[in-house]
Amino acid sequence: MDLASLKNAKPADLYAAAEAYGRLYRAYSEHTTQWKSGTADRVHGSGWTGGAADAAARSLDATTGKLQAADVELSCIESTLRDHADTFTLAQSKLRQALTDAAAKGLKVSDDGTVSWSAPANPYQAPDWADKQKAAAEEVSRRITAALTEATQADQGLAAELRRFTGHADDKSGLEMKTASADKYLQDFAGLNNPGYRKDMPGKDAGPTEVNSWWKGLDPAGQQWFIDHHPEAIGNLDGIPAPVRDQVNRAYLVNRLSELSGRARTKAEQEEYAKLYPIKARLDDDAKNAGDGRPRDYLLGVSPEGQGRAIISFGNPDTATDISAYVPGITTVPASLGVKGTWSPGTNESENTLNLWRAANAKVSPGGSVASIVWLGYDPPGQDAGAAMTGAADKGAPAYAKFLSGVRASHEGGRPPHVTSIGHSYGSYVVGQATKLAAQPGAAFQRPDDVVFIGSPGVGVDRAADLGMPDHVWAGAAANDVVTHTPTKGDAVLTLTSGPIVAWGMHELFDPDNGWYGTDPASTAFGGKRFSVDDGGDTTDVVGMHTKYLTPEHGGPSLDNIAGIVSRGGDVKLVEGR
Repeated sequence: MDLASLKNAKPADLYAAAEAYGRLYRAYSEHTTQWKSGTADRVHGSGWTGGAADAAARSLDATTGKLQAADVELSCIESTLRDHADTFTLAQSKLRQALTDAAAKGLKVSDDGTVSWSAPANPYQAPDWADKQKAAAEEVSRRITAALTEATQADQGLAAELRRFTGHADDKSGLEMKTASADKYLQDFAGLNNPGYRKDMPGKDAGPTEVNSWWKGLDPAGQQWFIDHHPEAIGNLDGIPAPVRDQVNRAYLVNRLSELSGRARTKAEQEEYAKLYPIKARLDDDAKNAGDGRPRDYLLGVSPEGQGRAIISFGNPDTATDISAYVPGITTVPASLGVKGTWSPGTNESENTLNLWRAANAKVSPGGSVASIVWLGYDPPGQDAGAAMTGAADKGAPAYAKFLSGVRASHEGGRPPHVTSIGHSYGSYVVGQATKLAAQPGAAFQRPDDVVFIGSPGVGVDRAADLGMPDHVWAGAAANDVVTHTPTKGDAVLTLTSGPIVAWGMHELFDPDNGWYGTDPASTAFGGKRFSVDDGGDTTDVVGMHTKYLTPEHGGPSLDNIAGIVSRGGDVKLVEGR
């Protein structure tokens, strides 16, 4: 297929043909049903017996079988046309966007797809101008070739499929259920495992940068096609722009909750409702209270998977100059991100994130902006043995590292944003492991610019240097936060038999630099920077302080210090490590 043919193609005609076959299929299916019930079934149920009756029944059954086989064949033709129409639509979208980008870069594209550029009008043009234009031309040429290849393969594939169906009609094999069933199996297998639109998308192992390049390679019509027809494919996909993710995720949330409302729900549906409803309530509450100065929020992810998934950003991360991504710890569920209500200070994670946005926004440089994200993209353990194991974090760390890479990939600013990872309690171990993954040579993930650990039992490494950014690793640990005094795994017997309060009181018997998941990040031995978090407070409240690092009323200077790190506003009050 040549450039002009794809550029001027009308995929709408293929969709119209698919719709026509769909109407034919539905009418024919109704005819087949009426035939069977009104003729064949009546004869079978008439009580007529004898040789003539048997012959009549065989003849009627054979006719019914042929009708049903033809019915199946018609359904396959409709889906085949629609699937290839999807492929043509997206290939055309890619081509048109490539041509638009070529024009924006001062390139010319001939009818045969050759990309060229004119000599510079300014003789004093930068000496590397020709090299830049050549590189741009090669990139556009590659995209044009890819679009034409996709369209050509779709054209050839559709032609082969239609020839096959035509052959079945000509030789009457399409009237045999064996042939029709085989066609249906092939159609269903292809539709479930590799539908046309999926062939256009990056593979499941593609990184966020590749995803973002794919998305930008679609013209606005192609992007809207995905939003309208397959929002489920892009709502939680790292690398897709935040406003798009927000749009499709909100629509999903509204539609799914509507489907689950106003009727009796099964146990599974009730569990799903309980995971989704708090997020919808939170978004509604933020919209209602927009006048109090809070920013617009973006729903970057939502799913009933596992214990429930939700990613909410206060502010647009695609345009913000300073971004934080906060990972909460044990017992966090979607309800923890819901409406503030009567939650005790520091236990509502959306409020904690909004607190951070307000504090960082007050410190951001003129012309800058802030986006504060709460990331519940994993299943945190409960207050049980799971909190002493790494399983949940081992699964969550790669997902979080990929998410952060997606934040960078979809950013629109000319300069890269300043990204801060924040992990609280068990979430600090998730952040530590994600940062460690990104620090490995040849890693597929991009590192944050700063890392903050608060209320941490250890982050899985022994030194800040192990994270590849020793001068940008920070920790906050209250003197009366029992979790930051958790003994090493070797001393687990005391924790299990004596309980956390006694274990905290006995901490001095152990190596004070060691935590459950490695060296205490607030210790001098770890090599990071420890900031002040409180003034001592109530030393008898060894559990309550653990949740208050991001609260303005109860965490002392903690929130202000973290905001200074996030916004690069300076004035971070440091204290000596333990």
